[in-house]
Order: sequence, then structure tokens, then C-alpha cells
Amino acid sequence: MKNIISAVLIIGLICGQTLIAQTDCSKYYPVSDGAKFEHTLYGSRMNKEGKVVYSVTDDGGDRVLYTMEMFDKNDVQLGDSSYGMQCEENGVSIDFKSLMGSARASHFDNMEVDITGNNIYIPNDLSVGQTLPDAEMEIAITGAPIAMKSFMRMYNRTVEGKESVTTPAGTFECFVISYDTDMRMGIKSTGKTKQWLAEHIGMVKTEDYNKKGKLRSMSLLTSYER
Repeated sequence: MKNIISAVLIIGLICGQTLIAQTDCSKYYPVSDGAKFEHTLYGSRMNKEGKVVYSVTDDGGDRVLYTMEMFDKNDVQLGDSSYGMQCEENGVSIDFKSLMGSARASHFDNMEVDITGNNIYIPNDLSVGQTLPDAEMEIAITGAPIAMKSFMRMYNRTVEGKESVTTPAGTFECFVISYDTDMRMGIKSTGKTKQWLAEHIGMVKTEDYNKKGKLRSMSLLTSYER
């Protein structure tokens, strides 16, 4: 259960499964202060494994605070975290250091956490056949009781097409974005991710596949308030 939620959060949230950005800098995430979203997480057999509830705080600057609460399949809260989204030229990007700052405070006391790489970027001018910039991040943790390095890479990011997707939150016209993933967190894992992104809504659906093309997990937008 925790492994599935961790995989979804890392591959999904860090790689673009976010529902937050400012109205004046993003075409696909025009959410307002106080908006709330819920994504339900499913395993490979479409059994519910948990959910993540997102809340938005907009202070009017060029960054927006994104808070998430994680729950298990019985809706018992497992924890919470927060990070920032940054307005960029003609789009938005996720602030990795802000994301890890929250984790560092709760899990890495008295340890050094060094984060390098480039953030994932979502432009406003999506079109079918478009190639998007790769993104990667390396995290080095040093100090007692452990020292470790983790690596994540998202590459071959492509806008595959447009599809209509129906979830418990409604029916949405979406761009379909796919990319390959390499992850190293103790063990190496490779796979492929597909995401369905709707204008004025954000991420509607995400599917994660292993290197053989077998579905590992999925998330669906199940409620949306703004």
C-alpha cells in the first residue's frame, strides 16, 4: 500500500500530476485560492489503494503553495506535505527543493539533503505531436543513521493526442502526455507513464506501466472544488 502511494506521489506529483498553478501564468491549471482536488489511487487490478487530497493557497505572487494529504484505502490519514509551483515564461514548473523541504523537516532531521537537476515544465501551448523538455532530479542524503542517493528521470515526453476522459468528477477533453521513467531508490525501476491533462482542470488521469507494458497503478480525479 505505502509503496503504491509513494510511487504515485513520486512519478505522478513530481512528474506533473499536480493540480495547481496561478490563473495568470497557466492555461491548464487556472485554480484559485482555496481550491480542492481529490485523486483516488488504484492498483494493477483496479482495487482502491488510497487517495490524495490537494488544497491550493495563492498569495498573489509568482508561486502557489500546494498542500497534499495522503490517505490509505480505508481513508485513514497517513500524512501530509506541501510544496510550491513556480510561474515560468508561458507555463509552470514544480519546485523540487520546496517539495523536499517539507519531507526534510519531518523525515531527515540532522541530515544534509542536496537536490540537483531540472524541474518539470508544463507549457501553455500544448499541441499533438509536441515534444516536451526532459526532467530529472538527484537527491543525496548524508549523515547518521543513513546515507543514500536517489535518482529520477522523465524523458521522451511527448503529447500523443487528445481524448475524452470520464471520471467520477465529470467528463473532460484532455491532452494525452506520455514519457519514459527511470528511478533509482535502492533498486532501479524503469517504466512508462501516461497522463491526461484538461484545460482549466489539470491532471484528470494517470497510468503507470512497468518496462514490459503492464499496468502498475492508476489515479483518477474523483472530486474537484474551486
